[in-house]
Amino acid sequence: MRESCCTAPASAAERRDGAAAGGALAPRVAVVGAGPVGLSLALQMRQLGSTAELQVFDAQPDAQAALQDPRVLALSEGSRQMLQALRAWPADAATAIRQIHVSQHAPGLSSLPRVMLRAEEAALPALGYTVRYGELLGALQAAAREAGIEVRYASPVRVRELAQSVLVEPAGDPARAGGTDADQRAAQAAEPGQEFDLAVLAEGGAFHDQAQRELHRDYGQTALIGQLRCDRPHEGLAVERFTPHGPVALLPRGADYALVWCVPPERAQELLRQEPAQALRALQQLLPAACGHALELRLFGSYPLGLNARLRTRRARTVQLGNAAQTLHPVAGQGLNLGLRDSAALARLLAEVDAAGVGAALRRYDLARLPDRAVLLGLTDLLARGFTWNLPGAAALRAGALAALSAAWPLRRALQRHMLFGWRS
Repeated sequence: MRESCCTAPASAAERRDGAAAGGALAPRVAVVGAGPVGLSLALQMRQLGSTAELQVFDAQPDAQAALQDPRVLALSEGSRQMLQALRAWPADAATAIRQIHVSQHAPGLSSLPRVMLRAEEAALPALGYTVRYGELLGALQAAAREAGIEVRYASPVRVRELAQSVLVEPAGDPARAGGTDADQRAAQAAEPGQEFDLAVLAEGGAFHDQAQRELHRDYGQTALIGQLRCDRPHEGLAVERFTPHGPVALLPRGADYALVWCVPPERAQELLRQEPAQALRALQQLLPAACGHALELRLFGSYPLGLNARLRTRRARTVQLGNAAQTLHPVAGQGLNLGLRDSAALARLLAEVDAAGVGAALRRYDLARLPDRAVLLGLTDLLARGFTWNLPGAAALRAGALAALSAAWPLRRALQRHMLFGWRS
């Protein structure tokens, strides 16, 4: 039988006995959130041979609850390599992105410059892939079961800092009158007073549901999510088209495109109320010729966009990963890729330490991840806002920047490598 890495943490007496005997104590780690970032952290710790006593908590009622999530994710080639190494890559469900067209919708000649990123120029099979959230999560759940990682579902928890540890307690109060079944299950899943050397918070939620963090900006944009069919096969083409009101992203998904159309909130409501043919005509006017003629548009919903990030992702013995650390604008599709790189870096550091070394490892992690986070937070913020600036000559300046980037292969290559694999010092 495969030994599980998620056995219950040793009691205080057992740990004192171990310390008295001169043995190194394995760190106790609580992962809050069994989404892609939380599960990838647990799997990487397992793969690296970490001796950590690991427990994964999730507020979802069961493993099936999130598998029907229809969101389409953009994952870089670097993320694909990482997930494949974990045996958690849903290859049959993924659509490859082999080239990316970047341009702006602007009057006159300013709309002509474009930047083309191609996988063949980087000697890669693809620049990235699209996959449905539920498909990716299902692959990670299967890999976690194979690795013997147990997830405690229906377990909303809260984390309290102690001097050299954290306390994980049920978020619900099963003793109060009218306590729900979920509260009862939470109490069974996470005993009050359960201590860990480290808590990893990987449940972040959406921008409009989050408390405000140190870096906060409401872009005044709403993302319309949908599906677009064109008369020209996409052949792995993704499009990032910047408009004065926000970017339009087309991601190859099956035979069609997954659409992320960023517009002001009032315009989003107007488009959702319109007949599909009317919205289709409005979208067609924004698209580059490379897409061909738009034939059919389906809009599924919308959500507000903003930046909400922490300057530092560590507080004492608590670390935030993924959307718990930073929620980004979807331009360039970097949010989940950044979260997966965060989890990989943390797993490598935790695999090298015992319980006594957790604090030092967390300090190293915070500093090591700062450059990658800073570059991407700054770049996505600039792209989300810079193409909406309506200053005299701004469109021509942006056109010049696109033309220069298109002509400068070394600069284009450096940008492409960072988007695919993150900051490498």
